[in-house]
Formats: sequence, C-alpha cells, structure tokens
Amino acid sequence: MKQRVTREEVKERLVTDAYFQKGRSALKTRQTILTILAWLMVLVPFVWLAIPLTLPNLADRIAFRTYLEEAVTFDFLALFLGISFLILILTFALLTLRNNRRFKRLLQKQSMHDEAALEKRKELLEAFYEERFGTKEERHGAKYYAVAPEQNIGEREIQELFRRNGVG
Repeated sequence: MKQRVTREEVKERLVTDAYFQKGRSALKTRQTILTILAWLMVLVPFVWLAIPLTLPNLADRIAFRTYLEEAVTFDFLALFLGISFLILILTFALLTLRNNRRFKRLLQKQSMHDEAALEKRKELLEAFYEERFGTKEERHGAKYYAVAPEQNIGEREIQELFRRNGVG
C-alpha cells in the first residue's frame, strides 16, 4: 500500500525556490532578463558565424564577409559543442539513474536518524517543558501565558540536557 504524504512532509523533503513563490515579480523579472541575456551571449557568436555560411545571399546584401578562419572556427565549435552536449546528456542521465537507484535501495529503507535517541529526546523535552511550564494540557489549553524571567530557556540548556542524558 502506498504511504500518504502530507503537504507539510513534502515541504520538508523538497527544496523550494523563491522564483516560483507568489508575489516575487521583481525577482522573476530580474532573473528572467538575466537568463535571456546569458542565452543570447551564448547564441549570438553562433549566429554571427552561421549567417555567412548558411545564408550567403543575406551576407552579401549586408556586406558580411566570410573568411576561411570563420568556417574552420564554426566547424570546430559545432563539433566540440556537439560532442560536449552529448557527453553532458549521457552524464546527467547516468547520474540521475544512479541517484534514483540509490534513493530507492538505500535512502528509503534506511533511517537517516536514530529513532531511539529521537524518542528519548522527545521524552526529555516533554519532561523538561512539564517541569518548567506545566502539563501539556495546561500549556495547550492556555490562551495567554506570561513567561517569568527564571523560566526562560538558556541558549545551551537543551543541548546540556541532551548531553547529560546521553542523547546529545
């Protein structure tokens, strides 16, 4: 049977990107423009070299001269980048398959944390909170609660509690 995952669990598991959040129009605009400019910087040299080679009539009309070095450079770049593109696709596909296989075989079956230590920490925290702030029912039932200065939790107090009890 498939395990149901809540929206909160999905948010914890996945990485979020501010670009895709609602209301981030300035960020979206800036990043989109930068992406388009970056791609133009990649593509313009190829178009510049390809015009005289693929459209000689247009090159003659706009007084675009073709030199042998340009043709050799274009051929070299096309071959080099074509091979690089194929190697990248193959590498990314293999790494994706390896990662998916590893996730299915290892990460889904293996607990990434010590369950016993986690339960002990939860019990220690509950006892600590009960001692400091009252029972869970009282804490959750209170509509307003003023924390006395002596009840404040120190910066390292919980870490010390865990270390004293062997789960830190």
